[in-house]
Amino acid sequence: MLDEVRKALDTGQPIELLGLVSMVIAATAPRQPVLLRPSEAQVPTGLDELISAFVEFQVLETTALLAVLRELVADDDLRDRCRREVDRRDDDLPRWLAELGKTGVDRAVRMSHILGDGDELLLGVRLADGQDLTCCVFIDHLSMSAVKDAFFVPEPIGSILAVAEAANTDPDTTFVGVELHEAHSSLAMALERHLPRVMQVESDTWPGSRALVQWVARLMPVARATSAAPHRNSAIEPDVSESFFASPDGVPFQELGHRTLLSHCIEQGTGDPLRWSAARLRLLLAGEDADNEAVELELQLNLPDLLRAFVPFAHATSGIRQELTEEAVAAIDDIADGYRAALLAAAERRDSVGVDDDSA
Repeated sequence: MLDEVRKALDTGQPIELLGLVSMVIAATAPRQPVLLRPSEAQVPTGLDELISAFVEFQVLETTALLAVLRELVADDDLRDRCRREVDRRDDDLPRWLAELGKTGVDRAVRMSHILGDGDELLLGVRLADGQDLTCCVFIDHLSMSAVKDAFFVPEPIGSILAVAEAANTDPDTTFVGVELHEAHSSLAMALERHLPRVMQVESDTWPGSRALVQWVARLMPVARATSAAPHRNSAIEPDVSESFFASPDGVPFQELGHRTLLSHCIEQGTGDPLRWSAARLRLLLAGEDADNEAVELELQLNLPDLLRAFVPFAHATSGIRQELTEEAVAAIDDIADGYRAALLAAAERRDSVGVDDDSA
């Protein structure tokens, strides 16, 4: 580890050392066996033990580690311990590291697609010596609006944004500047949401960069109030649903169970009743909770037809391009047979268990 720290200091790139320490924090956190992949007999070293070792071994490299830990560690007592030890030593640290506590976030941009499956937050981070970093965080609204990936680029946010805008050929993707307190609200809520293990996806930088992203969030101003979900507008849900069922498109779906099914579908994924991506619909119809026992099977089997009618109606209401609507309908058609087969198989299993219970 000390060799890695030495190399990071020699490169003069702050992100090397910051990323290393964030990975250390992730590896010593409880319930992170995926990062460590230990054998059943191994017990991960705790962060407090590691800090004790750094305190005892007084060299420039451990001073650098402690200087980063005093900012990135979430525990106040451990942060104070690191701070006291760094202050006690007289090692010559680069200014960005010696004054890491003076780091700030000066700009936030949200990259979004019109269908609302996810947002990418770009955050401009400036170190005390004037060096710039850009923190890129992807928030997946199809996965509980949790952080799905995050990484840092050693470039100013303006440069990253210019490249991203020049490379963007999608007319439905936009880049919008947001207030820092608004960006903080979105990021803080996303960081608080922990995905079930089966939904977790690892990358080269996530969740290893979690501590670093959490630190960046702490640098940002806090809003006075937060919204429940970025893309949810519950006020319009009853209106669009009622308008649909009152329209010619909704005439074939007048059973109460159809309303229950549609309400359940709207709640899933982004929770937006007006925007339906192919990805959202595939997850919805392939999900483990597709079987809704509160609705009779015959009506559940009609769900693809219900969505095939409702999605174009919703997109017409919100002005979504026809091409995106066609992609959404094609996704429904692709998975409809599999959805119905899964429902019938689930019903058959339930019936089989009921017969066994009666026999017993």
